[in-house]
Amino acid sequence: MNFYNKLLNWVLPNLCVSCREQLLAPAKLCRFCLSDIERIAFKDSANLLHHPDIYKLLKSPQFDCLFAVTWYQPPSSFWLKGLKFNKQLIYINALRQLIKQQLKEASNQKNWQHPEVIMPVPLHWFRYFRRGFNQSEEIWRNLNIPIDTQSLIRVKNTKAQSELNKRQRKSNIKGAFSCNLIQPYQHVAIVDDIITTGNTVNELTQLLKKAGVKHVSVWVVAISDPLNKH
Repeated sequence: MNFYNKLLNWVLPNLCVSCREQLLAPAKLCRFCLSDIERIAFKDSANLLHHPDIYKLLKSPQFDCLFAVTWYQPPSSFWLKGLKFNKQLIYINALRQLIKQQLKEASNQKNWQHPEVIMPVPLHWFRYFRRGFNQSEEIWRNLNIPIDTQSLIRVKNTKAQSELNKRQRKSNIKGAFSCNLIQPYQHVAIVDDIITTGNTVNELTQLLKKAGVKHVSVWVVAISDPLNKH
């Protein structure tokens, strides 16, 4: 811990977002709260598409691999909503702690494949202007993985997928993106906050594969179960 961080922790006490215990920055979850949060078990495969209960929730996945941290349930659902809709940036480091724990677990699986680069699902420029940031980009930064925010562009200002039913989601996202790779990547991980039907990442996967990418993974913080089983 360098002098700057020690001074910062003394002047502005850093607290766990769950239990309010004092922590050393940049952590936002104490070790007890971190261990209490339910994460998705891999069951001998780093690819969650191999889980029948997860695969059946998605609409004909076009991508090759799925990595996720947890189900869309408290407390992570509360943090994601707070970040996305109320600009509560304090939750970013808590979400990153969860991601790092899950990535460590995934990397120990025999079929784990590390991507060359991660690409956040892009926002349309107008929505980015109104929100001030792309939550998917911010969550997945600083993980020691190259991040590319230029190759994928949202060209249509579509309605929010969360406001639509399954049938509407597919037509809403059709033609919403363009792809112009800045490098000839072979393995790309598309990163987002939540996956429900998979229509958005399917659209992006098809564009990436047409551009020559051989393997496309999808990394999300949470999987949303429309039946609310979890």
